[in-house]
Formats: sequence, C-alpha cells, structure tokens
Amino acid sequence: MELTPEIRLKAILEGTGAGTWEWNIDTGEVIYNERWATMLGYSLEELAPLSFKTWEDLCHPEDLEPARAALARYLSGKAEKFECVNRMLHKSGDWRHIHSRGMLLTDEDGVDTGWLMGTHLDVTTEMAFRHQMEQFSSSLPGIIYSFVLEPDGHYHFPYLSDKTREFYGTSAEEGIRNAEEIFNKVHPDDIEMLKESITVSAQTLEDWVCEYRVLIDGKVSWVRGVSTPEKDVDGTVTWHGMLTNIDRQKDLELELEKLSITDELTGLYNRRFMLRKLEESVTESERYGDTFSLISLDIDFFKEINDSYGHPTGDEVLKRFAHIIESRTRKSDIVARTGGEEFIIFMPKTGLTEAEQVAESLRIALQTEDFVNDEGTLFNITFSAGVVNWPPQKTHSMSVRDLLSDCDRSLYTAKRSGRNRVVVNSNGQ
Repeated sequence: MELTPEIRLKAILEGTGAGTWEWNIDTGEVIYNERWATMLGYSLEELAPLSFKTWEDLCHPEDLEPARAALARYLSGKAEKFECVNRMLHKSGDWRHIHSRGMLLTDEDGVDTGWLMGTHLDVTTEMAFRHQMEQFSSSLPGIIYSFVLEPDGHYHFPYLSDKTREFYGTSAEEGIRNAEEIFNKVHPDDIEMLKESITVSAQTLEDWVCEYRVLIDGKVSWVRGVSTPEKDVDGTVTWHGMLTNIDRQKDLELELEKLSITDELTGLYNRRFMLRKLEESVTESERYGDTFSLISLDIDFFKEINDSYGHPTGDEVLKRFAHIIESRTRKSDIVARTGGEEFIIFMPKTGLTEAEQVAESLRIALQTEDFVNDEGTLFNITFSAGVVNWPPQKTHSMSVRDLLSDCDRSLYTAKRSGRNRVVVNSNGQ
C-alpha cells in the first residue's frame, strides 16, 4: 500500500486527535473536519450551517478579543504563526481549553492563496494541571523552576513560577524569555561563584546547592537554590528545583556569629575573635612583611573593686573602661576583652614605640577619670600593660601563643614593679 501524503496526514491527525479548520479570509468560506466538532461533543451536522461565526459563537466571550489580537499580530507580520488558547463551549455545558494554531497557505511560487489553515487541540487536561501547579507553587515559600544548560553553553528557563517577580523584580515570563533577566539581578560579587557551581553540577551530576545574594534597586536579599540535574544523551543538562529566600537564616547566622565573637558585657570582641585575628595577621605578615603590635591591659586591684563596691559596680567599671579604650584608639585598631579584667588592643601597621606611646597615653588619661559606685562614692582605677610587636626579633620561630606569652610576661612585670605602668617586651632585642 502506497502511503500518500493524504494518508499520512490523516494518520497524523487521528493519532494526535487534532481537529482541523480552514478559513478563506477573502471569501469567508470555512471548512472543519469531523474531529473539530466531536472535540466539543457535536457532529458537523448539528453545527450546520458552518461559518466563521460558528467558532465565534462557541468561544468564551472573554477569550474572543485576545484570539482576534493574536490573529491580527500574525496577519500583520508581527508573529510567525497564529497561536492562542481559548475556552470553547462543549455540548455538555462545560468549557474546554482549545489550543489553536494556524498559518497562511501559499502556492508553489510563494503567493498567498487567501486560505488560513490550522488545528485545534483539546488541552483542558494540561491547563488544569498547569492551574494546579500554579496553585501549588503559589502556596510554596519559593520559586519552582526548570533550568536547561545546552552543550554549546547556552541556557534558559523553560519554567519559572509566579514568585519570580517577588525574588528578582522581574516576571516569570520575562525570565523565561531571557534568562539574563534573572542572572543580571545576582550580586556582582556572587555571579562567578554561582555560574561555577552550575558548571560543577553539570559535570558531576551532583545536586546543585548554592547560596547567593540578589541585588534589586540597592536592596540585597539572600537566595538558596536546590535542584537535581538530569543529563540527556545529547549532553543537555536540565535541573528541576526550588529557590527560597534565606534572609532570616542569614540574619540569624550573622547574629550567632556576632555572639560567638563578642563579649556580652562590654560589646567588645572576645578572646576567640582575637586569637583568630592574630593567626590571620601572622600569616599575612609572613607573606607580605606587615607589622603589628599588641597591648595587653589588666585593671589593677579589680577584685578589691568587686569586694568593696559589689559586682554591679565592677561591671560598670569594665564597660566604661572598654569605652575609654575604644574612644582613644584608631578605627583600624581592634579591642577585645580576653578575660575578667583583661583586655588586648591589636594595632595593625604599628611599631613598638608607637604602641608604647598609645599605652602610656591611655594610662595617663585613665588616672583623671572618676568612677562612682551605687552609693555615690568616687574612686579611681589604674591599669598595668605589656606591649609587644610582630614580627619578633628573636632568631627562632614564634607562634601566636609565644607572642601572647611575651605580652603576658611584660604585663606581669608591670604588676610586679608596682602596677600602674607600661612595660615593653622587645622580643629578644
């Protein structure tokens, strides 16, 4: 049996369940196949006489204008083909979503014949599923999406849920049309890291998990993406996943980080942070030759203040002492409370002599400060201090622990020498 074009076309139409329509724009003549009618529960005889108005009468009134606008765009050359989805009335009384496609027929010489021909497909089930997905996605706290990376490096979003605008300041439709609408909103400092994570996931086919910032009109927000990649035989990789806003999580992380490195009473950094900073600074010094100094301070006879005036007064002394140090040091200096009444000042790019002068200036200034207890009694405090500098002048290698030990020895020397004084440790000079 010879498979003629007519036989092939008939088989395709029957296999797809498509209804066909033909409309002569010049004469108004209309031809529908039987499937076009049965799709809506009718026979062609029931709908006779057939005309363009037959279609109009069955269309939902709200969908007529969008369909006519789509047709006008095609006929004016603004669209490559006529295409729209509109509701049509089924014989049972319910509305069916019908996908219309069509093109103008030209002859062998490319001359317009005046006939516009196309198909109708019932996409009610697909539209219902799409509506369910939209309802589902709107109830979720993030964006549901599909992302495709092609072997040549091109990428696009086949699907983005409606929360796209909330996250990226652009609509889902715009993001689907042009993926750069999404990527352009990623913080400039994070874009390379983001793209690298996509590349790694595509190569390893491991889950893509990435946290990055989005910048919209100067406002920064944090986004976390999670998805699973699938690789086609042609090398195309597709991810299906979800993007969620993690601003609250990041705020909590920052707060916890702050708490972990901050002294609760004085608001200064704590010993943990100072040790971390010293380790980093020693590494930088060994690489770039930078210098820094440390001043270790200890309030003299602080136990007597607590015993005589009570711990609340002692706490106030510590807080005010911390404020005095901060107000008389540079913004680049770092002040930490490392023990009960012990403090350390880290001074970057500062030599030993300059650090000693700062410590001595603080010591003199503190002598003029009046403190008061709960009963209104005035009293004064002093401190003892040790000063050291990095890099050390000793011939053997030193660690941060050794540097702190030298600083403590200078401090203890100041205490043993009568307190209220500054002692410099020259690291072996």
